[in-house]
Amino acid sequence: MNRSRIAVIMVFFLTVLSFVPTGANALELVTTTETVVVDDVEIEIVKTADNFIVLYDTSGSMGEVYKNTGQKKIDLEKAILKIRNAVLPDLGFNAGLYTFAPQSISLSTKTLKPYYAMQPYNKAEFDKAIDQLPTEAKGATLLQQGLSELDSILAGLKGHTVVFVVTDGTYTDRASRVKKQELFEEDENSPVGIAKALAKKYKVSFFVINSSSEEKESKVLNAVASISENSRVITFDQFINNPLALNGALFVLNEKMVQRSINIEKIIGAKLKKLLFAFDQTGINKNYTDGMKLLGEYLQATPKARLAISGFTDSTGTSEYNLGLSHRRVASVVDYLGEKFNISADRIVQVWYGEANPVASNATAEGRAQNRRIEGFIFWTE
Repeated sequence: MNRSRIAVIMVFFLTVLSFVPTGANALELVTTTETVVVDDVEIEIVKTADNFIVLYDTSGSMGEVYKNTGQKKIDLEKAILKIRNAVLPDLGFNAGLYTFAPQSISLSTKTLKPYYAMQPYNKAEFDKAIDQLPTEAKGATLLQQGLSELDSILAGLKGHTVVFVVTDGTYTDRASRVKKQELFEEDENSPVGIAKALAKKYKVSFFVINSSSEEKESKVLNAVASISENSRVITFDQFINNPLALNGALFVLNEKMVQRSINIEKIIGAKLKKLLFAFDQTGINKNYTDGMKLLGEYLQATPKARLAISGFTDSTGTSEYNLGLSHRRVASVVDYLGEKFNISADRIVQVWYGEANPVASNATAEGRAQNRRIEGFIFWTE
């Protein structure tokens, strides 16, 4: 597994004006200081996928202005793709960039048009390919045909592949030429049905960036979640506004700290401590009630604050079950904050890794208890 390292500085205060302890050390707030210790964090970047494919939507519906942005969806889609490419670390991926909205429909028409045919990822060349993408939104949304044509591409790949798809929750039926079929219909010829078949045949997961109306969001979410445990949905708002929304799809970060002293004046904000779970459980222990209350109130009072949480399990059970269990633990924290403090899920970056990245040995009960956890941190947006 390819890894690279970057340095990040996190500041922890020795002398503070206020310190708020909470139940089971779930959360601490630290404000202003004069003497500080700087932790140089060596971050190991670990790949979670070997290949990625971007299915870029240029269909007519992408010409609509998105909410109150004053920009068309297709323009936002392209701008954000360029930003994501600029910050993506080069970890030896294979990559592909394709459109799936041909200008005319016939039974012989190839749907996928390569702008960066599947090959080793090169940041500069991929950026040039993005520049060549259409700027005019037109054509049918032949997502189901595009997914069918992925079969031959996936057949030539090794390892885990992530497919990124932007959709408004509809597609065009090739045979009937009828537009606006619902994405969340799950017959074998629909996009969801085809994606399910691909997920059974290959090691592939789907990340869907959903720009559909709010009333369709839950249906799209449930449909994509049924494809495979690793398949996920983020809203178009998250795609635009949340810089970490797609983290975990292609890589994760592991930290190692080395301390040194420095004089500086800063505010660290807040750090979430580990939340531990009982065996095979997803409920939040009552020992963390005070900490969760402080976290919820802090997020309420700080609209620019965002929470990133990661879920883990011990090694008991199958990898597939543990991946789902870690997902449910993350969901329990999101639901808790939403129900008790009205914190929107859009403000929470959610990732889950099952039994991966243990912090202790799974050979002992004590170690397994430490591995059944939620980790997290708070960051800010401008």
